[in-house]
Amino acid sequence: MKSQIKIFETGINEGIMSRNKKFYPIDTPQEKINRLFLNARQKAGKIYGFDGKKVFQANQKTATNGITYEDGKYVILTEKNMQKEDFWFEDLPADILIISNKFPNIVVGNQMADCPIVIAEDRKLGVTALSHCGATYINRKLPIQTIKALQKAYNSDPKNIYVHITSCASRESYIYDKYPAWATDKEIWQDSIIKKDDMYHIDMLNAIKKQLNKIGITNITYSQEDTVKSPKFYSHIAATNGEESKKGQNFVGFFYLKPEK
Repeated sequence: MKSQIKIFETGINEGIMSRNKKFYPIDTPQEKINRLFLNARQKAGKIYGFDGKKVFQANQKTATNGITYEDGKYVILTEKNMQKEDFWFEDLPADILIISNKFPNIVVGNQMADCPIVIAEDRKLGVTALSHCGATYINRKLPIQTIKALQKAYNSDPKNIYVHITSCASRESYIYDKYPAWATDKEIWQDSIIKKDDMYHIDMLNAIKKQLNKIGITNITYSQEDTVKSPKFYSHIAATNGEESKKGQNFVGFFYLKPEK
């Protein structure tokens, strides 16, 4: 089956995809930051073919932001979510966003700076789910929950679901000096946290693929770009290690293409 969506990944070329003050010079006013962020979205839109104000991102819970909801919560985007002038400011507390082909050229995506994004397209039904699957989310089985969201909402058949895993930090770059405390599910990380020379290499890509394979998802593609090493992308790991030019956030997303007449 043919894909109906266009997937894109922004990076250093498009600019910092964030309103967070930590990515800008210390004295930069928030109003200017907001303007720079909008400019970056609009630049990306011109490059990839969408309106920079028609971009959705889930407001995902973390250990520190105070947002609470049941793991694997999903939101199906409809017209009611599309009333603001700038869709970025639609508050969507969830792990997973889903949109259908009824809404072409509306972007669903997520910021990232080393974490993989999982995009699951049901090509038969014309619906696609997206989730931000960093290591702690992989540990609580968000890749599986992303597929389950399509099954709950649309009764999707796994054989019709095509998954793409985006650029992220590879196991050669994502390294701990001890076994990570967040890796509480040893089955998930078996063969995906590899000890080498007293260091622990984290293979997020492998861990995601194993989860998806376990529930019958076999149509999987993935980027081989390492955000830490690639000159295209911002990277939290690289910035932490002193590469100032890598300080920032990328944005990964997709949108449905308008049907050809």
